[in-house]
Amino acid sequence: MSSAAPKTEWLVMVPDKPNALQKRLEVRAKHLENITPAHKEGNVPMGGAYLAEPPKEGETPKMLGSAMVFLASSKEEVVERLRGDIYTTSGVWDVDNAQIWPFKTAIRSGL
Repeated sequence: MSSAAPKTEWLVMVPDKPNALQKRLEVRAKHLENITPAHKEGNVPMGGAYLAEPPKEGETPKMLGSAMVFLASSKEEVVERLRGDIYTTSGVWDVDNAQIWPFKTAIRSGL
């Protein structure tokens, strides 16, 4: 019998700080490298940037922040993980203004 707290899905919307697009692009590869293990373990089943408008072919998308689903024991655990991400430590994410809600997936498919 496990004594670990049960895990809940959390829907997370974390905005970028103003004028952070260039820094986001600079550290994006490291962000993806660091989050891949959590994705493979099922702790971040979905995530990506939310945009100001649909991207135009050949142009860098106008990213405003990130949307994701975390599997965690508490909201505090989610915030801790966000604060440790390179997007936060490099000045991209505005974690103080993140919106985090308990979430229950009804359907999910891969792209």
